Amino acid sequence: MNDRPRILLALTPLVEREVEAELFGATTALDVLGSAADAHELDELLRTHRADALLVSPDLSGLAGAHAAAASAAGLRVIGLALDDVGREALGTLGVDEILTLPIDEGALANAARGPAPPPAKPAAPPASDSAGGDGDDSNVIVVLGSKGAPGASECAASLAALAAGRWGGMLVEVDAIGPSLDVRLGADAHDGSLAGVARAVQHDEPGLRDLVDRWLVDRPGWAPTLLGAPDAVRDLARSGSAANAVRALAQLHPLVVCDVGFLISADDPDRVSSMARVHRETLSVGDAVVLVVGARDVQLRHGLAQLTELTEGLGVAPERLRVIVNGVGAPGAAARVEVEEALLPRLAEYRLGVDAWLPWDSRALASARKQGLPLASVRVLHGGYRRGLEQLLDDLFLPAAPVARTRRQRLTAPTSVGTGEEVAVPWHR
Repeated sequence: MNDRPRILLALTPLVEREVEAELFGATTALDVLGSAADAHELDELLRTHRADALLVSPDLSGLAGAHAAAASAAGLRVIGLALDDVGREALGTLGVDEILTLPIDEGALANAARGPAPPPAKPAAPPASDSAGGDGDDSNVIVVLGSKGAPGASECAASLAALAAGRWGGMLVEVDAIGPSLDVRLGADAHDGSLAGVARAVQHDEPGLRDLVDRWLVDRPGWAPTLLGAPDAVRDLARSGSAANAVRALAQLHPLVVCDVGFLISADDPDRVSSMARVHRETLSVGDAVVLVVGARDVQLRHGLAQLTELTEGLGVAPERLRVIVNGVGAPGAAARVEVEEALLPRLAEYRLGVDAWLPWDSRALASARKQGLPLASVRVLHGGYRRGLEQLLDDLFLPAAPVARTRRQRLTAPTSVGTGEEVAVPWHR
């Protein structure tokens, strides 16, 4: 039996020459399955090969955090090879499992590829390219996240899930490695069943997963069936592929899964992505749509724009997958809508994005939701703009009869001036 780790390479020629003997020598302890010359070829390798580990160098053309997250979501250990401290810092922001500084001792690559623990018992399915989005036609996953400053992302996720469950069925899943709190709001105990249990069941290929999930779901009137976050999410979900495999499994059981994901996705220190951020990144990699919630207060706008940059440039989330919600318009202390537009719309235009929903501050609905213990969208009040905004977002995301994702319509840049006889670009294009 061949127990040599199976390796994919995403290395520049300079780095590959440094480890040529370990990779291709007569006594190598590795099986090299394929090599990518740039990030585009890496997408194809991840789709077509089952491997144990991925070796990356930080200066590979087009390499982004999304590629490390996609490899982790497929159960691969991601090992970075650095030539110097600058390379180590760059690899740390990508969210790799381990960083080796060249030159290295004989056998170091094989030991790193094996890792501290055996791989999951049930291998993950190869991920789809980020530009395509999601994991295939059977997956219907919406990932909702915010940023620092409490813009109301968790409330949006709960409300979206409640509205979607009323139309098609579905569930809300709490994927927050920082501090899950839905158990308090729902008056339930996460130790009785949470995302961690699903992750362990998938890892060990437990039979009867549907029965287990049905037993663990918290079902409250006005809420979507809810799977609580893990009490110790980092311990239970930090293994490569654990969070992604759990969400994939849930998407096979329910027509729509709405994931409330913690805001931390970037490096929380200058040269390292934490385990918490890696859990959130991995969940982002399997979402069919990523909904970014931006608050209307000044500090929330600033943090929201930083999160937008991290999603688009740091993680390479394609515009076709990304939706932007502005929440709390008209709230006490919030900027006026025209001021929000002036600050936000030019930045969104750089990525050919726009605001997909404007959610007003609704003090009556908020007071009623707190009193009844319901998501905001489950509270029916006169002229409920919050609910209408999210319903419109669902209409834009899915076909009306079933939760099948619509094709994103890419926004075009409006012409600055039109001369006689010039053709005017339409504002939307499929």
